[in-house]
Amino acid sequence: MSASHILDLKDDCLRYLLDYLSTEDQICYAQACQRFRDVFIDWAGRHYRHFTIDEKNSRQELIRFCICREAVEELTIDLDHFDSSRALRNYGCVAPLNCFSILSLALTGMTNLRKLIVKQLKFMLLFAQPFEKTLAAVKDLKQLKVLELHAIDDFTFDNLGQLKHLEELHLIVKTLSGPALTNCCKSNPNLRHLHLGFSSVQRILSDIAPHCANLETLQFGMIGEAPAYKAIAKLPKLRQLIYYGIRSTNSFLPLLTGLAARPQLQRLDIDGGSLSTEETRQLVRLSGLQQLKCFCSTAECVEMLAQLTQLQALSIWMSSRVDISAAMLRVIGECKQLQQLRIASGNLNSDFINDVSEILCANKTGPDKRSLKLEVPVLKYVTPKLQLIEGNQALSCSEFELASWKNSN
Repeated sequence: MSASHILDLKDDCLRYLLDYLSTEDQICYAQACQRFRDVFIDWAGRHYRHFTIDEKNSRQELIRFCICREAVEELTIDLDHFDSSRALRNYGCVAPLNCFSILSLALTGMTNLRKLIVKQLKFMLLFAQPFEKTLAAVKDLKQLKVLELHAIDDFTFDNLGQLKHLEELHLIVKTLSGPALTNCCKSNPNLRHLHLGFSSVQRILSDIAPHCANLETLQFGMIGEAPAYKAIAKLPKLRQLIYYGIRSTNSFLPLLTGLAARPQLQRLDIDGGSLSTEETRQLVRLSGLQQLKCFCSTAECVEMLAQLTQLQALSIWMSSRVDISAAMLRVIGECKQLQQLRIASGNLNSDFINDVSEILCANKTGPDKRSLKLEVPVLKYVTPKLQLIEGNQALSCSEFELASWKNSN
């Protein structure tokens, strides 16, 4: 068939031809004209909707990826891919900057990109400002809603403010300037989820709070005093607050007092620093709380948590060796919606498991039938006999594992 007649074929016939071409010929085919490119994207684009650029990619695969850029919906870029020695070894390229410039150009055409992850976790890059260049390339992509940036070295992120449509932002970076984050929050009024890496947010929470009217989830880590946290209570739609770090006694007191006036909070993680009695008194005013992770030092503080009657999941770590058996039974008895209880540390008596089972058996009939997934510090020290309700195990008991604490949702 002559070249002048191949364009007369229908698209399904042109797609059929692609099955019989080598990878190199497929690339040449897609680069021949716009119609062939469209056919190629329709044929191969599904393979590039979720794509990762890392050291495993071949040269041909990267070229095909660039051709199909409009089909990409989720993209992960491992910047360690642009390490100069690897680029020379794998691609015969002595200038990773050129490769990165080609990628930046391809990014501008990813009109359907919804999620972008950029990571620098190993090597120091030999070209400047990779994050700034990436952000500049995607600034006009209206479908980009989720952005994750990870970096172990110092970079700037001033171009964050050029993005306009973000709803979810993760910045796990070494340093972050206050103005850069503030401008980003101003430019993205629909931001609902914000995750900030440890110590990258010092003294700037009060600056971003006025511009986060729609923020529902805030996750961050820092070392701070009471004034640094207080501004969080001003977020009008906050539903999930996840904190990890080092804090002084009562540093969360103003924050918890402010949050008590906003009953919409459903999840609270305070992963660092034991709650004081005063802080606990304010915390239990959060009547709508469904998930809680915290450190406690006294049985009195644990028992007060029984006032959170809407709790569905509780993770607790004792910073002292007091017996909390009675306090925990009080929590289980009062919090009738509790489905998961994770006790990372703390003394429990030998009858604790049986006592929990008896409480569950009290609700063994009707629509309020209860079941509980329980993790305890050392399983061999508690009675292993578990009661069954109508053939189903009402109590699932296992030994606490640190991974479950870190990964609890």
